Amino acid sequence: MNLDNLICFLLVAENLSFARAAETLHISQPAVTKQIRSLEHELGVALFIRSTRHVELTPAGMSFYKDAKEIVTKTQTAVSRLKNRNTNPASLRIGLSNPAALLYLTPILKKFHEAHPDIYPNIFVPGYKVAINLFLENILDLLFLYKEDLTKKKDILFLELQKDHLACLVPAIHPLASKESVSSDDLNPFSIIACNPLNAPQSMADFQQQFLTSHSTNQVFYCEDLETAHCMVAAGMGVSVLPYALCTKSSDFAAIPLAQTPPLSFGIFYHQKTSNTALKHFLHLI
Repeated sequence: MNLDNLICFLLVAENLSFARAAETLHISQPAVTKQIRSLEHELGVALFIRSTRHVELTPAGMSFYKDAKEIVTKTQTAVSRLKNRNTNPASLRIGLSNPAALLYLTPILKKFHEAHPDIYPNIFVPGYKVAINLFLENILDLLFLYKEDLTKKKDILFLELQKDHLACLVPAIHPLASKESVSSDDLNPFSIIACNPLNAPQSMADFQQQFLTSHSTNQVFYCEDLETAHCMVAAGMGVSVLPYALCTKSSDFAAIPLAQTPPLSFGIFYHQKTSNTALKHFLHLI
């Protein structure tokens, strides 16, 4: 998924016409169709009902419109704001895919500030997809993210900070809380609190999709972000599956490893070709 996909979707949704969207973007109608099909394939749902006479949004498309609009607006605003800043070799633009990553940034930033007190970084936590797009557009110098969430690209390097794994988040008094590990089958009797895949790590979104294909949709409740998932779990509305590092460490919760799932790698993505001295200092410190 990229910004072009989302902009195409928004224009088709607002015009209910592939032809008018193509005119606005100054591209061919088949190119717009290709963008929409790519987006639908990645999301795993149909966004439009097409016929020879008209186009209309599906219920999934209606639900997705608000999220797509917010992502595009936030991305364009952030890009505009950052481009308007004066270029400063002693600046560092750090992106976090989730607020929980601040826990990893704090001790690193403390040591960095002690070594380079004249450099003050700009820290952004815009959400998963927006953060990735900003990094790929070179608006961010580095990005804290799971390795699995960004396809390997030329001139982009990854530095692992720690291994991680998927875990089942439950209230401390939950029947599963005492287990050393749980399987997907162990979750069958319970409702799942699922996060919007646009605001969740890919490993978590993949598990949610897998669970959906083999369980009743009545067992799944969606929320917008990981913080809301914690709230719903604490309220006893269900259990959630997310990377262990993003689980709140509190006596109110238990995070049990999810068996038979691949290990995850959490760390920093950065651009290999850079003249940013602040970024070089930061990487050297790590």
